[in-house]
This record gives sequence, structure tokens and C-alpha cells, in this order.
Amino acid sequence: MAEKDKSVQNHILDAVDAGMIVLDADRRIVRWNAWMTSASGKGQEDVLGARLAEVFPRSNLARLDAAMTAAIKRGLSGLLTHALHAQLLPLRTRAGREMLHDVTVSSIPDGSDGKCLIHIVDVTMAVRRERYLRDRQKARYDAVVENAPDAILTLDADGIIRLANNATQFQFGYDHGELIGQPAACLFETKEIWQAAWHRVLEQAQLPHPVELTILCKDGSRGYFELSASRWKNDNHLHVTAILRDAGERRTAEMELRASEERARASAKALAELNATLEQRVTERTNQLLEAEEALRQSQKMEAIGQLTGGIAHDFNNLLQGILGALNMVSKRMAEGRISEIERFLHGAVSSAERASTLTHRLLTFSRRQPIAPKPIDVNALIGSIEELVRRSLGERVKMVISCADDLWLIRCDANQLENAILNLAINARDAMPDGGTLAISAVNASFDAAQALIRDLQAGDYVVLRIHDTGVGMAPDVQARAFDPFFTTKPLGKGTGLGLSMIYGFARQAAGSVRIKSEVGNGSTIELSLPRFDGNATVVLTEPLPVAEDGAGNNEVVLVAEDEEVVRLLVVEVLSDLGYRVLEAADGRAALRILQSTQKIDLFVTDIGLPEINGRQVVDAAREMRSSLKVLFMTGYAEVAADGQFLEKDMELISKPFTVDKLAAKIREMLSV
Repeated sequence: MAEKDKSVQNHILDAVDAGMIVLDADRRIVRWNAWMTSASGKGQEDVLGARLAEVFPRSNLARLDAAMTAAIKRGLSGLLTHALHAQLLPLRTRAGREMLHDVTVSSIPDGSDGKCLIHIVDVTMAVRRERYLRDRQKARYDAVVENAPDAILTLDADGIIRLANNATQFQFGYDHGELIGQPAACLFETKEIWQAAWHRVLEQAQLPHPVELTILCKDGSRGYFELSASRWKNDNHLHVTAILRDAGERRTAEMELRASEERARASAKALAELNATLEQRVTERTNQLLEAEEALRQSQKMEAIGQLTGGIAHDFNNLLQGILGALNMVSKRMAEGRISEIERFLHGAVSSAERASTLTHRLLTFSRRQPIAPKPIDVNALIGSIEELVRRSLGERVKMVISCADDLWLIRCDANQLENAILNLAINARDAMPDGGTLAISAVNASFDAAQALIRDLQAGDYVVLRIHDTGVGMAPDVQARAFDPFFTTKPLGKGTGLGLSMIYGFARQAAGSVRIKSEVGNGSTIELSLPRFDGNATVVLTEPLPVAEDGAGNNEVVLVAEDEEVVRLLVVEVLSDLGYRVLEAADGRAALRILQSTQKIDLFVTDIGLPEINGRQVVDAAREMRSSLKVLFMTGYAEVAADGQFLEKDMELISKPFTVDKLAAKIREMLSV
């Protein structure tokens, strides 16, 4: 068992990355680990039983012997460092270089007398690293001193110059090294001020504030300098570093300042005279600038209005021609008794009217006045729901790749407008790739700081960023600059209205987001749509529209209709009656309010927002004081207030004019079924 313990001890000693020597009471070696074999070149079998003086006969071991005596006789530990006992033992590093080492001698309390342990640590790399860093730091300090623009002197305790940098020799006119060994006092004309400053530095370690001195240069000229000085020690030797900064420019500036003050006082009278008319001249100039600015703004406004008017007139004239022509043909065929032929003309009139409705909606979206129905939206779900439609729109020559993050945040906007925006961008991308290519749709979460938000014209915060990228022909810078202008298009005549991107711009701004373009000619385009994160919770993010109500679907519910336009009111009343509802009608807000403030049962109030005298919203607010749970469907063709998403409250919905009979019926059935 003792042999096994001894073997374990030997293995432990050999595993230690340091020298381990164990000596007995006669100072003979009884343990010698592998590290010592590598460092000394002597194996354990060569040194066991020998004394250190026999192993290292050329070494001076007097200090080590004293430490071993103290450890063996008195149980004391001792440390011999390389700094005081360099090359105590002739050891080598693994690289074959001389080893710098520290030696620790300590007693071994194992129950027997006189054993001690010598522990040797290699500090070669640490010492070299320390020397390297110290030399490097000194080199940096020397470089700073030599290249400093101020004169820097190092003085000993007697005021003798021991170091002078290049600026000292240049500014005072001395050759290199000429000042070394000279007393610093020889530089100063105001010697009493220098002596007072020198004694203060020796007493207080540094000057509390700069002292101005007059320097006598080698050529006899004088210079004015500010002295800063501090005391320090190195190896118990006292030194003072003095920094002399040229104060000539400051003195010159002060003199110029005094002269300037004199000139200012001399000009005060003239300025007082000018001041009497200054206000009048400033007012005239300001008015001129405001007039020029207003003229420029009016010019830009008229240019935009001209572009809008021309585009709208062209499109609406075409649509009105289709409607009027179709209705004329219907009237003619009915007069001729050819009723069987009128269906296709009616279909054409309805189609033109629907296109006119789409055009007005696009214009309202661009101006950010399109009424919206904002809801929490899961972008992944929305893209998935229109993916097939988008693929069919692209055709076989365009490959579509969808890559959306799984953990996308919710957003809150009008789902239909977002779907239209994605479809519009996909079709634009398709048209930009006439020979085919790849369309990539991606969506990620992004947190914009102030700088990132600024370039997107947004507030800093969290956004969902939707990107539509194509590998098409790209856009030139001048095209990108006008891409969001209404009616601007690069497509051939009849192939585009120029409202697609302007509609997307209006939708993005209406949803408190932004849209921007990145494109290069020949390298495709990327449209980046950033929409703000919605922090609320939603049990249902996207809902399917309810089916259209059939005739007679009403359950004897009472609906009040308020509309000042007689034709529209007649249409709505007729539709509701056909659906089986009991209908009350009012031609203005006052008439509607009288009915609502009566005891008449009202299940739904359908009202135009823009009623005369008392508008639809004012009627609702007054009515809800008595009927707090009144359900309301607003009708509007242009409602600036309704467009901000905050207009609708609980049990309120909105339908935009013009609308189809089926859409109106479905919306009413939806509200009454809740």
C-alpha cells in the first residue's frame, strides 16, 4: 500500500507544470519531478541521493541554502524571486532559452524531521511580456512627448534639464541636446516668478494653476509661455515635468479683442441709427420670402392638381361613356321591344360603375382619406389566404418564393387594402419580368431606432416589414422619384392607370406605416412595406365574409334609414324591404333623431355621415344617450373623420359608397346576426 501511495505521489508531482524537488534532512534529493528533468536535462535516476550543489556545481546556492536551513530547522518558508536572484539555477525553457524563475522553499510536515519542498515556477514569458509592455508604454510616452506641440522639459531635483522635446528646441532656438545639463532658470527672464513656481511644485507636487513666464530665446528674442508643472518619483529619484505652452497667440488675441471693443464702441452710434430702420427692412424681406415661398407652393400645388385633374378626367370620361352608352342602348332596345338584348348592356354599365368606384377608392387611399376597417391581422395567415390567387396572377414564367418568419407580430390595418397592396405589387413585379424570373415575398419583425425610423419617415418602434422583391428590369432613379405620383406609369397606354403604387403609399401612411423602393436598372426592385406592431390580443385575426342574405331573410327587425339623397335612400329602403325588414326612413338628421328619441323599436340605424345640419355621427351620439346599445351602419362616399380608424366605436360599422346591393345586404345581415 505504501508503494502504491508513493507511485501516486510521483504521478501527481510529474503532472504539475512546475519544478518540484523534495529534500531529506541531509538535504539530499528524494523526489525530482518530470518538469525538473525537462528544465535541467537531468533525470530522476541521475539526481536521487545527490545534493543540489552536486547537481548544479557552478551555481551560487548560498541564498538557497539559507532558505533550506530555515525550512528544515525552523519550519519557515522562503521566496527567492528572479528579480533579486537572477539565474539561481541553470534551467532552460522548452524552447532552449535561459529560464527566469522564482523559487519557493517550504517545510514538509509529514511527521519526520527535516524534509523540505523546493517549488520552482517558470516566469520567463511573464517577465518578457511585462518588459515588452513597459518598453511599449515608454515608447508611446516618448512619441507623445517628442511630437507634442508644447515645450516639455524633465528636470531633476536641482532644476537641471534632463530631457527636452523637439518643440522646446524649435521654439527656443536651441540645437538638439544643447539644453541637456543646463539649469532651467537660464531660460527665463522673469527668474523670480520661475523660482516661486519651482518651490511650489516641490512643496505641493504640482502647480494649482498655470503661471505666465517670459522666455529668453537663444537669439535674444522674447516669448510668452504658460507653465504647468508636476512632481513625480522614479526609483526614489525626484523629477519634475514642466510643460510650456505658447501664450503669444492668446496675448495677441487679447490685444485684438481690446482693439475690436474700441472699434465696436466707435460703431455703436452708427448701429443705433441703423437700428431705427432695421425692423422695417427685416419685415419687408420676410414678406418677400413668404410671398416667394407661397408662389412656389402654389405652383407645385397647381402642377399636382393639373396632373390629377387630367388623369381623373380621362379615366372618368371613359367610364361615363361606358355607362351612358350602355343605358342609351338599353332605352333604345326597350323602345324597340328587344328586351332580350338589354342584359349585356346593363352588365357593361354595372362594370363601368364598379371601375369608377375602384378609381375613387384608389384616389381616396392615395390622399389617405379612404374609410378603413382596421383589424388585428396575422400577416402569415393573410399571405397564405391569397397565395394561390397571386400565383395564378403571375403565370407560369414567374417563380414565387414565400419566406416569412414564424413568430411575426400582429399588425392592425384594413385587411382588404393590404391584400390589394400585395396583389398590386406582385402584378407590377410580373410586368417587370417579361422574360420570367423570381418573385420573393418575405416578412420579418424589425425594431427601428430613431435613425432607422427617420429614413423611413416613421416613429421609432416595432414594425412588421413586408418585402416584395423581383429579378426584373429595375427602375432608373428618375422613375423611382416619381413612382408614387398619381397617374404616373411607365406601362404602355391602356396597360396601367398609374394609381397602383400611389394607392399603396396612401394605404401605408393611413396605417401609420411607410413604403419605400430599392431598385437598380438591371438588378430588379424591392418594395419595402413597414407596418406598426399591434400589441393587443386577437382571438380571430382574419374572418371570412358572411354569405349574401337572401330575400325574406329578415326576422321582422326594424331598420331606420337616414339619407338626404332621395335616390340612394329609395334604393336602400327597397333593398331592406325585399330582405324582409321593417323599414323607417328619414330625409335628414333632425327627422332621424325624432324617431330615435321616441319609443319606437329600432334594431339597426343605417345613416349617411354627411347629413345636412346635423350629421350622422352627431345623430348617433345624441341617440346613444337613450339607446346605449344602438347598432349603427354608417354610409359614406368621402369621410375624412372616418378614415383615421378611431371613428368607429362598439357596434358601429362603415360601408363605402358606391356599394352593391349584395354587399349592403351582407353587411346588414352580419350586424343583426350578432
